[in-house]
Amino acid sequence: MNNQFTTLLSEMTFLERQFKFRNPDAVLYHPGHYTELNEQIITLFHEESFKTIMIPSVHNTFLNANEFTFHKELLVKSGIPEELVIPITGEDNTANDVIKNAMLLLSKTTENKNILLAGKTFFMKRFLLIATAFATNDMTIDVLPLQDHRNLTKDTWYLTDTGKKRVLNEYHMISQFLKQNYL
Repeated sequence: MNNQFTTLLSEMTFLERQFKFRNPDAVLYHPGHYTELNEQIITLFHEESFKTIMIPSVHNTFLNANEFTFHKELLVKSGIPEELVIPITGEDNTANDVIKNAMLLLSKTTENKNILLAGKTFFMKRFLLIATAFATNDMTIDVLPLQDHRNLTKDTWYLTDTGKKRVLNEYHMISQFLKQNYL
């Protein structure tokens, strides 16, 4: 791949945390089946704390379990109070729909205004795009890119077939979201 091409795709895909706030009101956590991401969430809780962490309540075929139930157990065992861990529910269960459902729920509250989106590094731009589409104007949203064992970063994603597939799929998923919601 051409260097300029990979640089442009990297800039359009990956985001870094801006530290718009500390101590998030709510963390929207999208771990998938990557259990190693929990360690980074536990570190966040101990360093900054948070009032709520929301996890998709969907069946994950790789885990062969409900994602919320699976990760909640691990987080609670690691010291996050059980009452802080709540499910993201709704009719649809794609990643795009889960984000929409969570933001619609949060938009109905008065206390959840600083929202931190925590997920895989290559997923941050789409996560932020969808979350802001359903956020209220009084919400502040930031991202927390989490690194899984694949080590897909803005500087390395194009070196593996897995990285190329993940990054290029983000454009398909963003296009799908825009078609379903805005076109």
